[in-house]
Amino acid sequence: MLHRMVLAARSQLDIGPGALNGEFGSLAANCLQTSVENGLTGGLVADSGVLLEVLEGESAALCDRHSRAERDPRLDQLQVLEFIPVLHRTYATWSVATADDVTGNASLVAAVIEKRAGPFAVGQHVRAVLMQGALAATPPLCVAA
Repeated sequence: MLHRMVLAARSQLDIGPGALNGEFGSLAANCLQTSVENGLTGGLVADSGVLLEVLEGESAALCDRHSRAERDPRLDQLQVLEFIPVLHRTYATWSVATADDVTGNASLVAAVIEKRAGPFAVGQHVRAVLMQGALAATPPLCVAA
């Protein structure tokens, strides 16, 4: 059955200019690869030291992604904001982007850190930042609704 999972975590990575050449690039490449291998769609956004991710896919693949994130020393304070069954996908690919001065949302990031952010707000932010331009994306993995 198809599920959606929304994750948030503080990043121990440099996500500033040139970050794709370092650990952040390594994390993004690994996520791209495992997304293709496991049929996961969605997006990862880095905003002010926080990583926000929306994922869609089979329950077992999402649980595996969560387990890997829990063991990743580059992430702190991992939160699962949502894990629910869905009828259809809203993403056709898995993409990664970084928020900038225009697309960043300091109040949402503060709410995530304080554990008072909801999955809808995080999902909308991820979608908005990705629409401004992804740094990398998988080929289409499915047909989104």
